Amino acid sequence: MRFDLALFELRLFKSRSQASIAIQDGQALLNGALVKPSHGLRAGDRVTLAEGRGRRTIEILELPRGSLSREAARTLVREVSSS
Repeated sequence: MRFDLALFELRLFKSRSQASIAIQDGQALLNGALVKPSHGLRAGDRVTLAEGRGRRTIEILELPRGSLSREAARTLVREVSSS
């Protein structure tokens, strides 16, 4: 699944375009590296998101299949660290 689409489907961003912009600006990293929005995402990957002055890292437990509620999307990720 595309990185930008996964961030949107996991409800980490309100829209796919917001996710794409965050990826391009280096505010969303995949396994600690800058990647393109079209890069593939798999279960087990770690996503680091810049939020204000801190960073949040989550691990992808399972990829979403279709549109999910915010609560259902939370079950597919695990918080690794937050600063």
